[in-house]
Amino acid sequence: MEYNLKEFIISFLEERIIVLEQKESIDRMSIEGATESVEQMIELCDINDNSKAVVFHIRSLYIKKDVMRVFSSHPTHKKVTCTGLVSPSFLAKNIASMLLKMRARFMEDDIPVKIFSTEKEAIEWVGSILGAES
Repeated sequence: MEYNLKEFIISFLEERIIVLEQKESIDRMSIEGATESVEQMIELCDINDNSKAVVFHIRSLYIKKDVMRVFSSHPTHKKVTCTGLVSPSFLAKNIASMLLKMRARFMEDDIPVKIFSTEKEAIEWVGSILGAES
């Protein structure tokens, strides 16, 4: 299944893996676009009782604080067991890595999160975690 939202395309693979990618035509995320994507992801997580994984493409380096708040103000859905971040950018991967290390300090019982260069690698990794749960 694929959902074509205002700023994002969300693919739902195998009813367990949610792939979120910002549209190429969008330069900066908006609060409305972020809110719409979060709401759609919550709806997909609630479709069935299976655990889920998220693969999130990181395209732009700068995201406004108010947009980040939309994503950070929603706790990880109880059915999401891991997140794979995808970015071909060396700089974006390093910045995301620092943020993940800081997040790990403050969030006990956090889900596994890992950064990849390709979507294929991320899907294989989240699939291995979902498969280990079965």
